[in-house]
Amino acid sequence: MVSLRQLREADPGAFDELADRWARLAGQLSAVAADIGTTGGLLDGWHGEAAAAARAHVGDVRSGYRTSAEYIELIPPALRELSDAIETARSTVDGVAGSVKYPLSLNEQTGTVVATHGGPGDTRTEEEKEQDRRTAAELTSTIQGALDDVREADQAATAALDKATPSAAVLDLEAVGGDNIVTPAEIPGDASPAEVTRWWDSLTPMEQESAVYTHGDVIGGMDGIPAEARDRANRIRFAEEYADLGARREHLEALGGNRTADQDREYGRLGETLRGMDAIHERLEREPSATRPASYLLDFSTEGNGRGIVATGNPDTADNVVTSVPGTGSNLAGIGGELDRSEVVLDEANRRSRGVDNAAISWVGYDAPQDLGQATNEHYAEDAAANLRSFQDGLNATHQGADANTTMIGHSYGSTVIGHAAQGGNSQLNVDNVVFIGSPGVGVDHASDLHVPADTTIYASTAENDVIRATPPFIHGSQPIGEDFGAQVFTSDPGTDGEWYTGGYSTEAHSEYWNKDSASLRNMATIVLGGQPY
Repeated sequence: MVSLRQLREADPGAFDELADRWARLAGQLSAVAADIGTTGGLLDGWHGEAAAAARAHVGDVRSGYRTSAEYIELIPPALRELSDAIETARSTVDGVAGSVKYPLSLNEQTGTVVATHGGPGDTRTEEEKEQDRRTAAELTSTIQGALDDVREADQAATAALDKATPSAAVLDLEAVGGDNIVTPAEIPGDASPAEVTRWWDSLTPMEQESAVYTHGDVIGGMDGIPAEARDRANRIRFAEEYADLGARREHLEALGGNRTADQDREYGRLGETLRGMDAIHERLEREPSATRPASYLLDFSTEGNGRGIVATGNPDTADNVVTSVPGTGSNLAGIGGELDRSEVVLDEANRRSRGVDNAAISWVGYDAPQDLGQATNEHYAEDAAANLRSFQDGLNATHQGADANTTMIGHSYGSTVIGHAAQGGNSQLNVDNVVFIGSPGVGVDHASDLHVPADTTIYASTAENDVIRATPPFIHGSQPIGEDFGAQVFTSDPGTDGEWYTGGYSTEAHSEYWNKDSASLRNMATIVLGGQPY
């Protein structure tokens, strides 16, 4: 039974949100069914008993997903009807409550309107008292009718939820993968990327699917999980959060001048976050081409300044993999610019190679300093170091076939992050090439102090007019372009001239390393391909 108090405390918006989530789940299950159908089509050239058994199994699994989606699709309409019923009933009850005045009173618990019997000072006639009792009964009937409508909607929603169970859909647990479910306890928590890869490879295909679709928030961020699986897990989370944040911003936008100060600030933050998510969404939806391979979402977060790790090309199958680590000011909102830079390097590498598979990763995977004052502090780099090492170890663990030629490019404070990632005590930064570009310093005074494999080459370049040259050595150590540092220094164009009072340095030169036909761009692409820069 629904009481008046329960009605007034109910949140219809919560049911609408649940309806949206169930609708998205139904869509995801339908999409999986379609993917399975496409995969099953690859068996058409296979014949025999084993082929028939395989096709039957694929058909059963696909049917299970489709049936699950069909039954789950019954839930959103029932929840939305419940939300509408609550809204309507509350409006009705509020109208009744507003009309209840002495000698009538409303019992907030039962929803009953009563007429007082009066007392010594009551001057009403018996006829008037009888009219008040009739009015009280009518208002009580109106409230009870509204509560009945909500009760019926609640029962309909409950019935819809009951129909979504495997037994109601005539699906046994085996058909929906009950024997292949991965539980949270089975996911390795404190494991190295190599151990994670071994665990993942030990799972059956159905167990892997279970992990992706039921624990995507964990699988999507685990180093050692293949890029394709991480991408699928993250796309599910991304689509949900992208829709939720977009809907919230539209709601705030509709309020217009009625927004509070806090809502104005939230509106602005959402705009920044969605700007970055728009850039990621554009990459994920872009059709792959001969020059621009598919993109993979390897991790993302909207917490704090936000993070995002996106690969253009599959790093697990590429011959050459370059990971770019940006510097001060990088965050989720501005990830579009970082993706553009990574793709500029990839385009140049593709232009210079034939029959070679290349992949470029934008690693906005840390809490970067957001201004020059913060950029003088090492703790941002120290906090990011272990995550960057783990990410690189994950790339090495999941790579298929012959080892890839791997490169890390650190720009500005991003070079400082790479430098600290290569100071991990007994841990190495396992990469073939390290490129410090426009670097203020990397936390050591000589390349030999970096913990990298013996055959790793350390490269560095800073434009002649880059303002970063003015960074004193007591902030992040010696700049890696110095003769005593021991890096292989390559050529960059001078960059935009600064004013006389800046010593000729300019901030523009600090961001021109990706300019078309520039020496720095050509040299970075050459390093990515395993060549020697000039």
